[in-house]
Amino acid sequence: MIGTMLGVLFVCLIGTVPIAVSLGLSCVATFVLGGGGNMIQMLAQSMVTSMDSFSLMAIPFFMLVGSLMEYGGIAKKLVDVAEMMTGNMPGGLGMAAIVASMFFAAISGSGPATAAAIGGIMIGAMVSQGYSKGYSGALIAAGSTIGPVIPPSIPMIMYGVTIGVSVSYMFIAGIIPGILMGVALMIYNYFTSKKRGYKGRETQAKTAAEKAKVLKDAIPAILMPIIILGGIYSGVFTPTESAVIGVVYSIIVAVFVYHQLTWKRFCQAMFDATITSATIMVLFGAANTFGRILTMNSVPTMVTQWMLSVTSSKALIMLMINIALLIIGMFLDTISSIVLFGPIFAPIAIAIGYDPLHFGIIMVINLCIGMITPPMGGNLFVAQRVSNTTFEEIFKDTLPMILVLYLLLALLIIFPQITMFLPKLLGYVYNG
Repeated sequence: MIGTMLGVLFVCLIGTVPIAVSLGLSCVATFVLGGGGNMIQMLAQSMVTSMDSFSLMAIPFFMLVGSLMEYGGIAKKLVDVAEMMTGNMPGGLGMAAIVASMFFAAISGSGPATAAAIGGIMIGAMVSQGYSKGYSGALIAAGSTIGPVIPPSIPMIMYGVTIGVSVSYMFIAGIIPGILMGVALMIYNYFTSKKRGYKGRETQAKTAAEKAKVLKDAIPAILMPIIILGGIYSGVFTPTESAVIGVVYSIIVAVFVYHQLTWKRFCQAMFDATITSATIMVLFGAANTFGRILTMNSVPTMVTQWMLSVTSSKALIMLMINIALLIIGMFLDTISSIVLFGPIFAPIAIAIGYDPLHFGIIMVINLCIGMITPPMGGNLFVAQRVSNTTFEEIFKDTLPMILVLYLLLALLIIFPQITMFLPKLLGYVYNG
């Protein structure tokens, strides 16, 4: 039965059938062969119940926050601040793009949204200042991987719901790794820009008074991540409630402060967020059902036992898991990968002594890097479209950044204290 399910899934993916439909069809085929009509009813119930979660309600609202930021002028204000902070140094606009990605990540939680919003604002400016289209797109693509790591994070919500880990502590654990990803990319950009002659430019804000005005104009935008994350960590509201508050705050700021959100733009933001959220939720329902079938047939247990029988070396097992995640990330999107393979790999990591919270961050970062790695590389293709360049040109400049991010990931695996410092400081205790 498992062979049939995997066979149908493989054939559908080869035929470029959307991943959610592929997963659903493979489950249908399995249920039909295994139990007939009642099993089809079970499929429908399983999909609905898996999506019926308070924590998952945060996803459409965070997607809407990202859309409102883009259409309401909030993202542009954050870019202005980032450019003011970094614009005059070598590779200054590239630095600003990464800093802006980190700002946007602290609100939207989505990699593709970060690539589209920041890329649409920054790539044209970078090209006009002498950056190549390929490098500009590559930097935006690499910066977008920070989106799902710095909280709030849609993949972290998925991992928390799937594995049963606190979403709030997942958010806390992502702060330092996300910042380090930005710092690593900025260091690489600095030396590369110096080598290629990508010089900083004089920003419009030259005097102290002009810089103060830019900062003052951006205060409402900067307050958004403070309100969202501060409320979560202080216990005032849950991640889901924070997403709703973020939507309300975005509308107020975009309409009454920046005067950028017209009714037409609001409808477009709603449409974009609805389409993306619906896709994610249907995908989660199908993937969750697929995962349940695997669990019912003891596939995760068998995989765990096999890997532990191959070697007793914790380092080698973790290397095998990360290589598997690297390959998976090349072909599947982050959400599908977490829901499908989280229940398989998390027990193995826990069995060799890894905290499920720490492993969750490792898994999210690894899969996020996969979003800029061919052949799928969703964020890479978004950045390619925005930069209007060829795939060969953008990937040539992306490859060194991928290596930089994997070196950082290795550092986080070897030194779990980096990831676990803030959660433990705020009271996290694993009793597994």
